Amino acid sequence: MNNMRNCICWIGTLGVVLFAATSAVQARGFGARGVAVGGARGGAVVGSHGGVGFGGARGGAVYTPRGATVGGARGGTYVGPRGTTIHGGSVGGVHVGPRGVTTGGARGVGITTPGGQTIRTGSIGGVHVGPGGVAVGGARGVGVTGPRFPTDVGAYARYGAIRRPGAPVYSTRYVSGTALRNQGVYVRRSFYGRPYFNAGWYNLHVGSWYPRRWTYATVWTVPLWTTLAPYCGYPVAYPIYYDYGTTIVYQGDQVYDNGTPIATASAYAQQASNIAATGLGVKPAENAEWQPLGVFGVVQGDETTSNNIFQLAVNKDGIIRGNYYNAITDTTEQVYGSVDKKTQRAAWTVGDRKEPVFETGIYNLTKNETPLLVHFGKNGTQQWTLVRLEQPPDGK
Repeated sequence: MNNMRNCICWIGTLGVVLFAATSAVQARGFGARGVAVGGARGGAVVGSHGGVGFGGARGGAVYTPRGATVGGARGGTYVGPRGTTIHGGSVGGVHVGPRGVTTGGARGVGITTPGGQTIRTGSIGGVHVGPGGVAVGGARGVGVTGPRFPTDVGAYARYGAIRRPGAPVYSTRYVSGTALRNQGVYVRRSFYGRPYFNAGWYNLHVGSWYPRRWTYATVWTVPLWTTLAPYCGYPVAYPIYYDYGTTIVYQGDQVYDNGTPIATASAYAQQASNIAATGLGVKPAENAEWQPLGVFGVVQGDETTSNNIFQLAVNKDGIIRGNYYNAITDTTEQVYGSVDKKTQRAAWTVGDRKEPVFETGIYNLTKNETPLLVHFGKNGTQQWTLVRLEQPPDGK
C-alpha cells in the first residue's frame, strides 16, 4: 500500500512539473479564457471567463470549466466571480472529468457551483480515461485529446478546439428517433428546476442578449413551424429537416445528401462558417422584432446532462441572436448567426470567435431534440445533440 501511495504521489508531482514547465505558454493564450496555472511555488491566475488556477505549497493547480486538476502538496480554496467554489486537495494529483472521476491523491478536490451542484473526487485511485478523452495520472504526465465543447477543456486559446494530431476527423452517426427522444427525457430531467433565464438570472448576467418587448417567459417559447416559416419567409409546405447521420452523412472527406455527394467536408464546413459570419456582420435595430426559438442543452454522444446551454432567437431577415451559458462557470456570451433562406441551414458562433460553428436546420429548431453539427475548422466536424429544455416551474 505504501508503494502504491508513493507511486500515486509521484504521478501527481510529475503532472505538476509538466504544468509548471508550460507556464510560459500562458503568454500565447493559455489561461486567457477558462484555465489558469499556478507556478512551482504557488500563485494564482483567474481567466476572464471563470477559469481559476491556484497554486499549492509546492505545485500548481488547474481548474477547467468541466474538470479540475489539483497538483499541489497543499491545496487551497477559491471563490469565482459568480460564486463557483473550488476546494483544493492536500496530497497528490486529482482530476474530475464531466462524467468520470480520476483520483491520484490521498484527498480530493471539491467544486460547488452557484446553483448548488457539487463535484467531488474519491480518496485513492489510479488512472482513468473519461468519455471526453481526458486522461490524468499517466506515467508521462497529463494528456488531453478532444475536441470537447469549447469551454469544457479551456486549455486552447479563445475557446477553440483541442488540436488533434494528424488528419482532421469528420464524422456523423446514425441515431434513431427513439434514442434521441429518450436522451432528451434524461437531459430535461437533469435540468429540472435550474433557475436560468429568469429575472434573477438576467440581473446577474447584465451583458446577456435580451430583446425589447419580451417577457422572461418568452425566452422559453416553443415555436411552431406553421408560425415560424411565414414569419421568416420560408415555404410552410417544404420544411427541410437535417437528419445528420441518416440523410446527411460524412464518409471520409465527402458529404452525402441521401447518397448523393454534395460537397467535400471542408467545403461544407466553410458554407456553415459563411452563414454564421453573415449574422455576425449584421447589426439589427434595437427595436427589431424577434421570434424566440427556445432554450437548448448541448450534449455529446450518450451524455444525459448538459451544462452548456443555448438560448436562441431569429428575426424576419433570418438573423440569429441569443446567449451561450456555461452553467459550471456561471458565465454567458452572446450568440451570432443566421439562416440561409435557400437551404434553411442555421449556423452560429459564440462571441467574437469564428469557430467552432454550430449548425442545424431552422426547421430542426422547432423540435424537442435534434442532431447538431459542430465544425472545429481544421480539426474536423462532429455530430452532437440539441435538447430543448423546459422553463423552471416557478416561471419567474
